[in-house]
Amino acid sequence: MFVPFCVALVILNTMSLLDPDKGHTPLQVVSTVAALAFYTVLTVMYLRRAAPTRTDGHLGRGVVAGIATFSGFVIPLVAPGGAGQAVVAVGSAFVAVGITLSVWALLHLRTNISVVPQSRQLASSGPYRFFRHPLYVFEYISAIGLAIVNGGGWGWAVVLVLAVLQVLRARWEEALLHEQVEGYSAYAARTRGFS
Repeated sequence: MFVPFCVALVILNTMSLLDPDKGHTPLQVVSTVAALAFYTVLTVMYLRRAAPTRTDGHLGRGVVAGIATFSGFVIPLVAPGGAGQAVVAVGSAFVAVGITLSVWALLHLRTNISVVPQSRQLASSGPYRFFRHPLYVFEYISAIGLAIVNGGGWGWAVVLVLAVLQVLRARWEEALLHEQVEGYSAYAARTRGFS
């Protein structure tokens, strides 16, 4: 289900980018191109990944991970819209930076990608050299941008909920990785995390 969703997002973003009636600003074009790269890389990595050594089968944790993964898509639906041009430009910059950095994180996470907590291999290159969960941080920057672009409102509530869910998700992942991935404890000792 995840891969078809990503493919649909690639198609929708491509159609939006090619629509001459949209009147995209340069920052919106950069954001959309970055989103296309993100969903494409995500799909390729997801399809190429090996079976996990272990999956956290706790239903509640899977639900939290799913909500955290897809909550950013809710922001444009619940925010009032109507932000001014300057505000949209700032928000679009956040989105562009967040998505571009997310692509960088994905390229270093490689085939260790998963929605629910799973263990495969240690990712410790690129942004993972500095922080244990850069993809979550970079996606959060994009979510802030979406809330800004869409004029806030309930979008800020989604951003707040997303922050809590990502911290919970990271902690559950870390518990699994400490148990299952060789070298993870030493890696965690030398890098920063949410806790």
